[in-house]
Amino acid sequence: MTDATRLHFQDTPGLLSQYGRALLARPGKTSSPHLPGIEAWQTSVRADADKVAAYARVCGFNPDAPGLPITYPHILAFPLHMELMLHKDFPLALMGLVHIRNHITQHRTIQLSDKLDICCRFNPLQETDKGLEFDICTEISCGGEIVWESVSTNLARHPRSSQRRTARVRPAPASFSEHEDWELASNLGRRYARVSGDSNPIHLFTLSARLFGFPRHIAHGMWSKARTAATLMPLLNSERCSLSCDFRLPLFLPASAVLHWNPPQQHTPASTHFELRSSDGHKTHLQGRVFIPDTAAMMPVTTQQ
Repeated sequence: MTDATRLHFQDTPGLLSQYGRALLARPGKTSSPHLPGIEAWQTSVRADADKVAAYARVCGFNPDAPGLPITYPHILAFPLHMELMLHKDFPLALMGLVHIRNHITQHRTIQLSDKLDICCRFNPLQETDKGLEFDICTEISCGGEIVWESVSTNLARHPRSSQRRTARVRPAPASFSEHEDWELASNLGRRYARVSGDSNPIHLFTLSARLFGFPRHIAHGMWSKARTAATLMPLLNSERCSLSCDFRLPLFLPASAVLHWNPPQQHTPASTHFELRSSDGHKTHLQGRVFIPDTAAMMPVTTQQ
């Protein structure tokens, strides 16, 4: 990839203006869409201590803990994700996309004093029975060393996906020995938007969510992942780890939910699987795995479909 295909940003793009552009954007018309070969870069980025602490409080992390929560670098990179999808050659309707999977690899805890370089790029489109999937890959480095990586997978639903989908037998629910009850208030989406900058209308109010086909506003998937990490990361007691999850069903607000997990294995590599279910146990909203490898290489972990 050449310098001519890189988008450089001196300052963090404003998310509110990005959502305004997204509402007005029209996808390109093509019979065989492909993603533009571009990268979005921002250099010399430092996290703001007050913003990190506010995020930690909303997501359940200890706001006085040193370093960034494992999910916070996603907040730093998300404006660059938006710029990639707002590029004139991006072929899909941004406001109709669904975030379906997210994988994070943390090589070490990022400190507030770290000066970070952030690079985001696309992986190619993949056609599935539900529609078109694509990844946004993020690398965050400090002093030339990669300290954090992620892969966010998005879906553009096929208009006839429900007709194309083949029926599958649902596996029996997994058994877990530990759980934590959650009560999610109606204003959770607005609270998370204030600390993350992600003001997607489907998360804010019932009325704004209905404009996009939802009966009520829904919790941010990355809030659910962050809240899960806040509970499970202390159990593993390691800076080096990976955290993978699939976003299954929307969690309508207000809501009661239960996080289920098994204690980490007592050997290396250590891991624990988890699921976020409705309070009656009939719906799975989120499932995934926290993993500590026994080698320096940490490859993305795909959760079972």
